[in-house]
Amino acid sequence: MTETQKAPKVVWVISDGVPGHYNQSKGVLFALSQHYQLDVHWIELKLSKPFLRRPLAWLLNKSIPSLSKLSHFYQGDALAAQRPDVVIGAGGNSAYAIAWISRAYQAKNIFCGSLRHLKAELFDAILVLEPDMPAPFISLKVSPVALDQTVLQQQAEQWRKEHPDVEHKLWSMLIGGDGAGAEYTDEDWINLAKQMNLVARQQGIKWLLSTSRRTGAAAEKLLQQYLNFEYIADVVWWSEVPRTVLHQFIAVSDRVYCGADSMSMMMESLTAMRPLVVYHPAKFQPDEKFSQVLHRLSSERYINVRYLTQLSHSDAEDLTLKALEYSPSLQLAQYFEDRLFS
Repeated sequence: MTETQKAPKVVWVISDGVPGHYNQSKGVLFALSQHYQLDVHWIELKLSKPFLRRPLAWLLNKSIPSLSKLSHFYQGDALAAQRPDVVIGAGGNSAYAIAWISRAYQAKNIFCGSLRHLKAELFDAILVLEPDMPAPFISLKVSPVALDQTVLQQQAEQWRKEHPDVEHKLWSMLIGGDGAGAEYTDEDWINLAKQMNLVARQQGIKWLLSTSRRTGAAAEKLLQQYLNFEYIADVVWWSEVPRTVLHQFIAVSDRVYCGADSMSMMMESLTAMRPLVVYHPAKFQPDEKFSQVLHRLSSERYINVRYLTQLSHSDAEDLTLKALEYSPSLQLAQYFEDRLFS
């Protein structure tokens, strides 16, 4: 189906401004765009007070109030003038607004996150990483990401054009920082740099390295001090000169290494259909939900979870590491078509 043949859909995205939730909404839009011509309206709404969650859940579970009362609970942008066909969003605090607005307009809705005491019947599609959930839940292996093989090919061509002389086999190293139960020490950063040197020498590869907002200048200085730059093909030091080249790096890499502190970088790597090694520092205590995701993906051989001092220890687990066999974005697009619009 060509762009001109796609049926139009007006989509309202309810956003709480959280980067991870924003990226999931972008992933949902990307999947919807496979079958529909989208007219997208981003509406930022923030719950006025945390204690409003329980009263809102009680209210919405009973009936859908007039939208004139929305301002009693949320602050932010005015609603768009054009009626929505679909209302989407991510994050628990947005769930109430998504259910409320969509039902008031008799529009379909798509939500990523936990329901926070809301009835599942208020939603048409709830995207979760837990397996084998009944409708309206849609069980996914990876969170929605605005990425597919066509985008990756374009990103790879761009990077190759800018680096025509690089002929080495390339692996990506994506570095986060404290978060999701991970706490990095100076020793962790030093060990990570030393392990990168060992892996590059053992495997005959060069690294595409990118730090992130959470890494910090101090950690970057330690990495710079201990890395052998002979093994680096391209690098982004986020605190010095930030560049958004994550998709370029993944696109030209045969394998990706990613910190366990960043669910979003993990999901992008898996969506790119690349084998993924997930490393963590000495102190790593993820919550139960995150632990379950890591265990499931590890048991299915889509990721290898390792303490960062063991990255250079090649073993049988690496030989059986595999990539996803399908495009998550195309699969999600078909789920929406079958369950919401057929």
